[in-house]
Amino acid sequence: ALDETVIPEMLKRNGYATHGVGKWHLGMYTWEHTPVKRGFDTWFGLYLEQQDYFTHECKGRTDFRDNYYDENGTLADDMRTDLKWRYSPYLFTDKSVNIIHEHDQSRPLLLYLAYTTPHSPRQVPETDVDSFASHIDDYQRKQHAAMMSVMDEGVGKVADALIQTGMMNNTILIFISDNGASVFYRTESNYPLRGGKRTFLEGGCRGVAFVHSPLLLKSGYANTNLHHLTDWYATFQNLVGDKPWKHRKQQLPIDGVDIWRSISNN
Repeated sequence: ALDETVIPEMLKRNGYATHGVGKWHLGMYTWEHTPVKRGFDTWFGLYLEQQDYFTHECKGRTDFRDNYYDENGTLADDMRTDLKWRYSPYLFTDKSVNIIHEHDQSRPLLLYLAYTTPHSPRQVPETDVDSFASHIDDYQRKQHAAMMSVMDEGVGKVADALIQTGMMNNTILIFISDNGASVFYRTESNYPLRGGKRTFLEGGCRGVAFVHSPLLLKSGYANTNLHHLTDWYATFQNLVGDKPWKHRKQQLPIDGVDIWRSISNN
């Protein structure tokens, strides 16, 4: 709902530069539902789902957008047909690395990077299959493993960029999943949890995550406390000192709670 305040909106009103890369899939019925109208300064990626990784088409149409505001404050909506046949996770990684290197560090930064891998369709360059999964016999399993490895390599490049620019010294890096693996495919498993994506069983709604930051009081441990996706909004809000009553847009009641102490020192 447009009357809800989302994370990029909240951080932007607190002085953050906000950039989104990858998959949106949170509405495009009107421009007001799109990323750059929901708090992002720029957006690079797709609005919908299950995009072809090479043609960048969804339901027969190209869905790869480059949204930003030009020097006159006019919203640009570039459909990047020139990127056709380039593997989209590579593009997401390169864009994210460039954003980090070009960022004006006098302002704080929100970089939201939503890789599509390993979501269907199962597509990956053969060179990556050979490089990352040559030891696996089942070909579909090879593809899945290679897609995971491409994402893993991309996260590493983003982390390297943060280190190279000195930004990692004051960054909270959060890696999360939106749901468990889909057990409809024999390439994926949530063992020992039962169920998977599209179910209410633990295999579907219990995910893994990691947080890396020099700001953590305790690190190098496994946290088994109960956290929920909605807790991130409340956590970020308290970390940046946001005061919702001071802003024009009314913040509706939120379901999450601040989990920073739970994460930082268990």
